Amino acid sequence: MYNFLKNLMTQKKSSLFFILIFLVLASLIFLYVYINRSEPDTTQLQTSQVFTSNELLSNLENKGQKLAHFIEKAIEIEGEIKEITFQDGKYSLILKGNSDKTYILCEMQPNQNHHIAELKAGQEVKLKGILKGFLMDVILLHCVIV
Repeated sequence: MYNFLKNLMTQKKSSLFFILIFLVLASLIFLYVYINRSEPDTTQLQTSQVFTSNELLSNLENKGQKLAHFIEKAIEIEGEIKEITFQDGKYSLILKGNSDKTYILCEMQPNQNHHIAELKAGQEVKLKGILKGFLMDVILLHCVIV
């Protein structure tokens, strides 16, 4: 009986060890895939809606109710550039509307850098990006020039 219990405990320890090793390896694989995932290519995404900057900002002022169903979808936006910034290897365009309180922040895809060098503040531009959300401003990520 003693040998039987001893063998059973040894088998449980071996099984537990292999399960633990499997979980650690699965976690490392998931972490690797998560860190090395690529940015979506916005040019390949279908546009859900087209807005002018004034339309988008007026929808935001209406408690954002009309924008909520566009979150995580590609939208096109046309408006005037207020400012162009460069940080961490990425350009961001800030589009203005009728209000000086809210803006549209558009973080560009890195493959758009050569196009952005030709742009200036005050110029009209048409962009396509993924709507990520809104608080005081509207935030679009992975934007490309259309």
